[in-house]
Amino acid sequence: MRKTKIIGVSLPPQLHQQLREILNETQQTQSEFIRALLQNYLQQKQTPAATNPAREKVSETDLAQILYDYWTLRGKIKKKTLIIALGIIVHQGQVLIGARKEKDPWVDYLSWVFPGGRVRSLEFEKELQEKIVNETGLEVEVKNLVSARIHPDSGFKPVQIVALYFHCQPRGEVHIRPGEDLTKLRWVKPAAVFQYFTTSTNDEVTRFLLSIEKSLPAKA
Repeated sequence: MRKTKIIGVSLPPQLHQQLREILNETQQTQSEFIRALLQNYLQQKQTPAATNPAREKVSETDLAQILYDYWTLRGKIKKKTLIIALGIIVHQGQVLIGARKEKDPWVDYLSWVFPGGRVRSLEFEKELQEKIVNETGLEVEVKNLVSARIHPDSGFKPVQIVALYFHCQPRGEVHIRPGEDLTKLRWVKPAAVFQYFTTSTNDEVTRFLLSIEKSLPAKA
């Protein structure tokens, strides 16, 4: 279940525009960069006074420069690219998600996920089907690509993760059993996915899940 808290942040128009430009350039969410800034602040706060000069109040200009320097530094890190394919498996108006067995080496805070994993060839659909069988026991039909993005949650890790999200539907009997990297599997309503995921979900995936939710027949 979601363990994070939702907060609101008020920014002057000029700073807000600069922030949006940075996020658009780096494909980051507001949550991710705010989290990184807070972590950096807490680390600085824990530094002994002898090695940490007296702090002055940070102005809006300073904050903008901090953000700029942060993303500039991040952009200079040499990274290898990993491609992962994930299946949004839809059955009777519900979506299948799984709980990871171990901490992900590249994405912090990753807990519940869509089934799938790293692919090593251009046969994305075939590799995804194999991974879904291994992780869930399901044979699936890959319907279409829902979204592709550079995953924003890997922070300063030395990798760039390209995530491909595919709409999938089960074929044959629907009997699930967790395997490989997943310890639990759960069918949930599409909108309930956000209660489990602890990392960001991009707009296309969000719209796709909500469209499934809206298409469900209304309860009498």
